[in-house]
Amino acid sequence: MLAFAIPALVGTLAGGNSMGFYDAPELASCAAGLGVTHPPGHPLFVALAAVATLIPVGTVALRVTLLGALCLGAMGRLAYGLTLPLATAVVDGPTPVTGRRWLPWLALGHALGATLGIALVRQTSRAEVYALAGMLAAATVFISAAPNGWSLATRTRLGVLTLALGGTNHHFIALTAAPVVLLTLADRIREGRARALPRMALPWAALGVLGLLPYALLGLRSMAAASIVRIRTIGDLVWTVSARAFQKNSGAGVPGSFREHLLDVLDWIGQSLTPLGLIAAAAALFIASRRNLPWTRRLGLVALLGIVARAGLGFVADNPDAAGYLVPAVFCLGSLGAAFTAQAWRSIEDAAPPPAGPSPRGRRLLRAALVIAPAVMFIPAGVFSLHETLGDRGDATEVMTAADLGTMPARAVILAYAPETAFRLRYAQLIDGERPDVTVIPAAFVPWPGMTNTLLARDAALLPVVRDFLSHGSPRMGGLLDLATRRPVRIELDPHNLLDAVPYVLPRGTFAEVRTEPTTLTAVRATAPAHLATIERLRDALAHTPGADREPRIAEYILWRAYHDALFFAARGARHEARAAVATARRIAPSARELVGLAAVLDAQGEGPIDVSPFVVHAHRRE
Repeated sequence: MLAFAIPALVGTLAGGNSMGFYDAPELASCAAGLGVTHPPGHPLFVALAAVATLIPVGTVALRVTLLGALCLGAMGRLAYGLTLPLATAVVDGPTPVTGRRWLPWLALGHALGATLGIALVRQTSRAEVYALAGMLAAATVFISAAPNGWSLATRTRLGVLTLALGGTNHHFIALTAAPVVLLTLADRIREGRARALPRMALPWAALGVLGLLPYALLGLRSMAAASIVRIRTIGDLVWTVSARAFQKNSGAGVPGSFREHLLDVLDWIGQSLTPLGLIAAAAALFIASRRNLPWTRRLGLVALLGIVARAGLGFVADNPDAAGYLVPAVFCLGSLGAAFTAQAWRSIEDAAPPPAGPSPRGRRLLRAALVIAPAVMFIPAGVFSLHETLGDRGDATEVMTAADLGTMPARAVILAYAPETAFRLRYAQLIDGERPDVTVIPAAFVPWPGMTNTLLARDAALLPVVRDFLSHGSPRMGGLLDLATRRPVRIELDPHNLLDAVPYVLPRGTFAEVRTEPTTLTAVRATAPAHLATIERLRDALAHTPGADREPRIAEYILWRAYHDALFFAARGARHEARAAVATARRIAPSARELVGLAAVLDAQGEGPIDVSPFVVHAHRRE
């Protein structure tokens, strides 16, 4: 009960009413509206999270985090089902060990250590798919590896089912647990012999199809208002499930070498298990191999595959989504740590009496250092996790969204380039009912299946912009200027549009207003003071939100806007205003190459516009 209740409680305490950062607002929106999320669609998560949104507690985002807390509790119980038999198998020997009544508590400590680390708790502090994905991977490992007395036939069938269910939530994470299922299938085939394979494979296939059934939700709910992708053809389904849109964000598409990514992965695991827990897990792998416990090798296999695969695909150290892929590895390594504690206990008990062995006081010290300390590492790990997730319990994203929508004129059209901006505005409109008169064009998602039809169905006036997307793959100023003759248009400045937009926009709040005619330097300078004051007030407000010092996305939000302001003002020749924007940006990133170079040019003698193209970030930005 404690193995379930304590992680579930920590996961509940970590959650907050805020819509959250990254793609959490979109996932919560899709859960509330039973829609299709960004690829690969996450249909199982959407179905379960939709039930969670019916709980009459807090905001929709908080309700979805409660699903993550429940999954974290389930992982704790599954971990205990691994740590207790593992510790028992290691402790058991030819002579009894005194104090065996404490063995379940030591196993509980390692089960909690496997689940309360930051890599896992961060997935329950916001609306995300990774807690469910980790729980399904943990269940697959438990079914295939734990010595629970189940028959091999039962293991294979349940293993196939949980693996398929995991594939309908997050197929990459499910694949990290696939080797243990394949090994169990091989054991079953050897037990039943090859001629029985057709009879055995039939229930496997049936359970696999049953587990994949949630994918039907993609087609059934693709027309829902909450859906971000429309599935109309088999090609659309394959495009979505294969997550083709994100394939460029892996491997060579992620800056850094494999060695750098591997070090970042190990750093996250070390933070989750604590350094002592990580050492205990590494020692446990050696102990388990010497003890000839084959099922523990399967835990090590899942951990190793998860670490190497994540490092090979690329790893962004400050992105908790990337850490979500490490949940199965942390779970397995944390559970394996019980072997180290049990072996240390056994060795201390078997040690010769003094003077050949340690004295009574020495034994107590050894027990404290090698048995008790590793088993209680879940306490600092849990405290650290709650502290690090404080930003998810703040209201920074609500402050950002209020600034984005608060000053919008009636029936405005917003061209949002950053996916996270589109997700926040989407949540505000679909869940909170804010500014239904405002139309948001998510530039990054317009090429996705069905998005152009969705936009035109809502607002036919968007045709000039949609036509540009269909013809050129991106909006052109001509289409935006055409739209601006009929509706107020705001654009989020971005490296993809900045240079083209400079002659036709004026800074307004957190966005830029598209004018129908080229603007003058006088007009730019007239609107600049109010705009810069708005950004400064927003920076101060965000700095006072809970956890602001722990959440890098808050600083990045201000940095990104101040950086584009600096480029815009410099390109228009408003050098004084450009210097002010550079100063704001350099408070956050004082050594950024683009800001340092632009500041040097601005400080040089002279007036008039500056060629800012050398200072525009052209590298693909990960969201």
